[in-house]
Amino acid sequence: MRRALTLILLFLPILAQARLQPATALLADPCAGPSGLLAGLDRPTVGDSACVAKPGHAIVELGYADGHGGQGLTENGPQAELRFGLPHRNEFVLLPPNATYANNGHIGTTSYSATTMGLKHEWGYTSRWIYASEVLFTTPSTEPAAAGSSGWGEAVNGIIGYSVTPRIAISLMLGATALYDQNNRRYTSINPDFVATWLLTPRWQLYGEIYGQSHTSYGVGSGWDSDGGVQYLVTRHVEVDAEVGQRLTGALGGYRNYWGLGAGWEF
Repeated sequence: MRRALTLILLFLPILAQARLQPATALLADPCAGPSGLLAGLDRPTVGDSACVAKPGHAIVELGYADGHGGQGLTENGPQAELRFGLPHRNEFVLLPPNATYANNGHIGTTSYSATTMGLKHEWGYTSRWIYASEVLFTTPSTEPAAAGSSGWGEAVNGIIGYSVTPRIAISLMLGATALYDQNNRRYTSINPDFVATWLLTPRWQLYGEIYGQSHTSYGVGSGWDSDGGVQYLVTRHVEVDAEVGQRLTGALGGYRNYWGLGAGWEF
């Protein structure tokens, strides 16, 4: 709560500046314009953007999170995501292994996630709507505490974005996953994700997100989490962000709350 209040106080000057910004018209392409990178990044939300990387370009995303609850204190990074633009509104995405350090007050352990890769296709857009879908594959891993440790995992996501106004947008990602838990038991889940963004100025954006899974592990019921934060465009091709997250129900993510930092680059 203290971190959330601090972020709110930091946002107040930005909110005051936003009230002075003139109204702008909707862009023909929701992923373009001087703030296009804010619309195109997958991070810092759990839900992915409906935008794809431009053909011949790449997007690199990195992040760090400090969590509390579940296993005690956890540190998570580098949250790397590499996205490569392909012809015909396609994108190849690669998520290298991610490290999680957990300390329950007595002993610290480090585990690594498996590698994930896949393809995203942007089906079309108007000045208000954009549609995309993606398929992801998680590789087998011998790491005992890794996600998808004993076999291939799969995920299929549909993503819809809608521009309510030139500054306010919402998106919905609905996905289905088939993964393995830490005991090599396969389970499936339906995963809804809702995101709302508010572009305060061409460089500043606030966001809020609620997401869940129908099953968070084998034989385990649903879980819901929420997060929110701020993004800032250092340049048109460089973004930094800060966020806080809070568990709502269940045990999704293995934490009670967290704070995080990250960045994105377009090349």
